[in-house]
Amino acid sequence: MKNFVLIVAFTAIILSLNSCVSFSRKMIQDDLSELKEENVQMINGQYGYKGYEHIRNGNVKSDKTENVGEMLDVKSEAVKNVDKLIIKSKPLAKSKMYEIQFMLLKEDTLKYTFTYKARLKNGLFLLKNFTSHCDEIPYLFGGCRIFQSRIGLTKDHNLLIQDYYDNSGAFLLFFWAGYTINYAEKYKRIH
Repeated sequence: MKNFVLIVAFTAIILSLNSCVSFSRKMIQDDLSELKEENVQMINGQYGYKGYEHIRNGNVKSDKTENVGEMLDVKSEAVKNVDKLIIKSKPLAKSKMYEIQFMLLKEDTLKYTFTYKARLKNGLFLLKNFTSHCDEIPYLFGGCRIFQSRIGLTKDHNLLIQDYYDNSGAFLLFFWAGYTINYAEKYKRIH
């Protein structure tokens, strides 16, 4: 019995450490302009801060739109009263790695800025904003929440942000108590 408990606990720990983010490409493939190393600077520009189209699981378009701060899970009060986003990308020494700077403005006044490192993968920037938080013993007496974003361009050169959120609950192995959500938001290019 003691060995069984150790095996279950070890398996739960391994599962929590090996959880990986999985984006659904189906929801964005019809309106995606793939970025490549030679045209990656196309993402640089100004965009509206409020989204114009929200796509949720099952490729369903929704009237509920989110702003850039919500999509990138920025935890600052400074991102609440913003109307414009400027993105600047800079290549790093390592192949396909970039630094993406996000500048948030209100009436052309800079309110907040942050950067993420990103890897160019499958025509999109996979942001290094991966977060994982587990409570208690993952998948057994607790749960884990995993989040990550990627950004790219639509065919009209508007900004596309796609998020992946996974919430694996307690007793997941027995009751399938958890959920995984993919959603995307589009933002109009200003310049």
